Amino acid sequence: MATAAAQKIDYNQLETIDASAVFPDYFEKGERKIQRRINRHPDCKESNPNYVPDEQVLKMALAWWHAPAQPQVLGLHGETGTGKTELLLFIADHLNEPVHMVKCHSALMPEDIEGARTLVDGKTPFMPGPAVKAYSKGGLLIFDEIDKLNLATQPAIHGLVEGKPWPVEQLGATLSKNPLCRIAATGNTTGEGGNEFYVSSQKMDDALRSRIGWIRTHYPEPQTELKILKKSFPQLPAELNFLMVKVANALRDARLGKDRKGVDDPIGCICSTRTVVNWAFYTMTYGQQAPWKMALDFAMSGSVDPESEDEVNAIIQRVMEDDSIGLSIDKPVGEFVKALSGKK
Repeated sequence: MATAAAQKIDYNQLETIDASAVFPDYFEKGERKIQRRINRHPDCKESNPNYVPDEQVLKMALAWWHAPAQPQVLGLHGETGTGKTELLLFIADHLNEPVHMVKCHSALMPEDIEGARTLVDGKTPFMPGPAVKAYSKGGLLIFDEIDKLNLATQPAIHGLVEGKPWPVEQLGATLSKNPLCRIAATGNTTGEGGNEFYVSSQKMDDALRSRIGWIRTHYPEPQTELKILKKSFPQLPAELNFLMVKVANALRDARLGKDRKGVDDPIGCICSTRTVVNWAFYTMTYGQQAPWKMALDFAMSGSVDPESEDEVNAIIQRVMEDDSIGLSIDKPVGEFVKALSGKK
């Protein structure tokens, strides 16, 4: 009969394997070795099966992950919907890594990051928060939207993100960073403050900003976005997917410029990959008899400023005309499918 000790699973046991065995679409056999946990931890999170990462950003993140040490936090910044958090979940999922996430916002206080005392059977035991769990037990700790933290909470995590001994007042102890703890952050900005698009992003103090190494994330290239749509909705005609991606990039050009470095008079409209995926989903949900604009409005109207509505509609119609469709977005989906199939 096996003992309880023999049956206990060692979640910290690592194995060294070829990267191509885990990320076959991004590494050639023998290109590099990586480490992952042999046993999948209960705190692992399933990543989006249809997510397609940017190869360069993925490889940079993995290089940070497998470095002998992480003197800086890995920061991913970029427009909303560019896959910042999804990339981190994608890597952790494939490496059997537990994930602990702190959702940052302006009202988050230092004690909220530590955890809380909860009344249980007349007692108030300390219930550790995600940061305490990751720091003491190991795993990927994500400060999601770190640029939303207020000025009171930012200094409280200086030592934590640097990997120094972290005094947890509610626990009455000082925690040392577990060797298997990695800390990452996401943000729409790098904490410079004053962003015209992301007004809730705070000006981060220089001490915290210097502890983060930032990588910029972008919307996928058209071919990658088409791959995402094909994986997510194989029933949709490829021509319809192509037109949705073309519309999305025309709107992004008007907001961010063709080089994605900004324009003098950007439109108030966000058309992220998430928006395109939702547009495709509701295209299928509403059916071929529904006006195609119905699905687009549901997916995107909440991201369009009223003063930009006319310009957004003009851009969409211009894409239809440039693609020799000539149909108004108000026409039923079935008419688009018929017109696009006739172009083959």
